[in-house]
Amino acid sequence: MSLPKHVELSQTVKACKNKAMTIDDAAAHLGVPKFFVAALAESCPDLIIEGNVVMAKRESNGPVIFTLLFFMGIITIAGLMSGIG
Repeated sequence: MSLPKHVELSQTVKACKNKAMTIDDAAAHLGVPKFFVAALAESCPDLIIEGNVVMAKRESNGPVIFTLLFFMGIITIAGLMSGIG
């Protein structure tokens, strides 16, 4: 069973060192014409095209950082409350 071409493109781009690949390289890897790579990237929500490069969107770490700070605050406050009593 083979993967759909847009999923294969997404996985290929994400596997690259900088999470970016030229349209020419992507077309050669997938065995499709260059113009078809743009259509595949448009159908995949986690890819963007800038110039002649297909790139994976960067993920935000904001929610993870806020959750970590929240729990660290709770632990700090609990530690201060136990020292007072």
